[in-house]
Parts: sequence; structure tokens; C-alpha cells
Amino acid sequence: GDVAVVIEDLKLAIKQLKEWMEPQTIASPVTIQPSSGRIVYEPKGVVAIFAPWNYPFNLAITPLIGAIAAGNCIMLKPAHETPHTALVLEKLITSVFDQEHVAVIQGDGRETGPVMLQECIFNHIFFTGSAKTGRWVMEQAAKTLTPVTLELGGKSPAIVDATAKLDIAAKRIAWAKFFNAGQTCLSTDYALVHEDVYDAFVQKMQERIHEFYGDDPAVSPHFSRIVNEERATRIASYLHQGKILAGGQSDITDRYIAPSILLVTDLDAPVMKEEIFGPVLPILKWKDKSEVVDIVRKNRYPLACYIFSEDQTNIDYFIGKIEFGGGCINDAIIHYANPSFPFGGVMTSGSGRYHGKHTFETFSHAKPILRSLSWVETHVWFPPYSSWKSKIIKALVK
Repeated sequence: GDVAVVIEDLKLAIKQLKEWMEPQTIASPVTIQPSSGRIVYEPKGVVAIFAPWNYPFNLAITPLIGAIAAGNCIMLKPAHETPHTALVLEKLITSVFDQEHVAVIQGDGRETGPVMLQECIFNHIFFTGSAKTGRWVMEQAAKTLTPVTLELGGKSPAIVDATAKLDIAAKRIAWAKFFNAGQTCLSTDYALVHEDVYDAFVQKMQERIHEFYGDDPAVSPHFSRIVNEERATRIASYLHQGKILAGGQSDITDRYIAPSILLVTDLDAPVMKEEIFGPVLPILKWKDKSEVVDIVRKNRYPLACYIFSEDQTNIDYFIGKIEFGGGCINDAIIHYANPSFPFGGVMTSGSGRYHGKHTFETFSHAKPILRSLSWVETHVWFPPYSSWKSKIIKALVK
């Protein structure tokens, strides 16, 4: 999760960068002929990239690839909550790039972030993290009208209807939820399951947890820990906000929260209002499709939405009624692994897009240039506007 998708993105950039950089020919309308048009891509300048702790390599290097490909100079701020990875990043980057080209800024983000944004003027700011910090970043950027890309989070639902293939749905939702112990911005934050298949789905989820992590996930080499005790304590508090259907164990000193399933009925409980960012999956029942939309809109604009259904009418309904950044049909989180997809949120889950060519475009200024012929004058736009000129103009613009 932290390395493989980076390599895919890098291979795509190496293969296609020459094509991305080529000036783009643009047709000119008849009203401004004879002329030709093109768009040329140039670096924005000096850009800042702020990486988060949950995928400290991936979410630092992926935007860096596009920023370098577009020709920028970069100040990269790794997450201080994953200090060992931050040091590896610094060692790797400084062994390849001059500091004047790519500079790695270490230190507590709560201290270095304000210094960077209040004392430096950037040509673009790329931030991945919480919505709360994202708002602050946007406030700082507004002072200099610096463009920003905000990759935030949100409560991404998994919707399971009565036609879903439950074996597939349970396996893929469980994997997406408990991968990296739920510390994924695209994680299935909660599941909305049709009442007709609710009991069967819960049973299959219980079976999948056992299949993935054995009798005791605490000793499984395939289950991660929470990044620190503070976040483990917060996640553990969610375990008391519903009926535990699986898991429920925790060991804060080991930063361990068992892969857990909760039956939740109180939509105002913190577990249903805050992004969980841990291995706790609330599951709610629904009967009518409109209920699903109402529940999702209590935490509007999720980063992702995952729809498990064999009914195209239901699929189209949910896609059309729910605003979300991106998603999957009958799968979860793997749309992130396609480097050709634009990745990003909507409103509170983020703004802007990246991955592959989209990262290159994010860190580039697309400059349109029109070239007119100088050896002949054909414009009818110059005054005085005689009757014949007016007729021509009206004919041209119809």
C-alpha cells in the first residue's frame, strides 16, 4: 500500500511524460481566423507538499513525482508522526536531488507548517490530511492567492443491497476496512446493509475476519497497529457506542485495536459523525434506498463510495444521488491503484485531482497561446462598423 502504487505511478510518468509535455494544438473558431492555437505547459514554480502519516511514503512521493515531472522546485514536509520513514525519505531524496531542487523539511508539522506557509510564498500548495488542517492551509494560501490541492478524508460508506453477492462483498469490505488497521482515507468507514441480507452479511464478515487474521488478530503478522497511543485511545472509545458483533478488544500500550464490527442505531454517536480512521466498522440496516441517501448526507461529501449490487437501477440511483470523490462498484479502495484515474475529493473531502497525468497538470500552468497571421488583415472587428461589416459579423456569430 505504501510502495507498490508509487511504482505504478512512477512507471506511467516515465513512459508518458514526453507526451504530456508536448504543446497541445487547439483549433480556432472561424471568428478569429486565420490563426492557430496551442497550449504549452510550464512549471508553476516553487511548490509545497505536505504528506500525512498514514501512508508516509506513498502520499509524499506520488505528488512529488508529478511536481518534478512538471519541472518545479519542491519543499517536501514529511509527517513527523512517522519519524523513521521521514528520515528514509530525506536520505533517499538528498542522495538524488540538490537541496535547491527538492528540499526535505523535517520537524513537528504544528511548528514547521506555520513557518513554511506564513514566511514563504509558494506557487502551489499540496496538502494531504484532515479537513480541519485543510481549512487552515486554505486560509494561509488565500493571503497570497496561492492555488491549493487538498486531499482530505470523510466517512466513506459501503452500500450493500439485497442483490449483492455477499461472499464477495464481505471479503472486499473487510479487506478495505482492516487494511493498515483502517488507517486509510479511503477506508470503508461504515457499511449500510439492506435488512434482508443484514444477518447473513454480518456472519460472513465475522468469517472473513477469522480467515484473514486467525483466532487472535493480536498475534497475526498480517494486522497492523495504530500509529500512536493517542489515536488508539480515541478509536477504542468508539467500541462503546454500539453492540459489538465481532472483535472489541484493545491494548492501548500495544496500540492494538482488534478488527471490530458494531451494530449502531444512534446516528448522532461520535462513531457515526467522526472519521474513524481505525479498524472499527459500524454496520447499519436500511430498507428503502432513500434511507441510504439520508444517512450518507449526514456526513455529506465522502471521499469515496462503494456500491455492492447486481441491480443496475440501484447502482445508478446511488451514483446519481450521492456526491463523492470517486469509488467502486462491487469493490473498495482499489480505484486508487489506477494511476490513470483522477484522484481527489469533493467539497469537505478535498479539492483538486492528482495521479498520473493529473498530477502533472496540477503542478503545471497550462498557458494558451494564439498565433495570428501578420501578412494579411482579415479582421472585421475594427471600427468603423459599416453595414457590410455588421452583416459579416452577424453571419459569423450566427
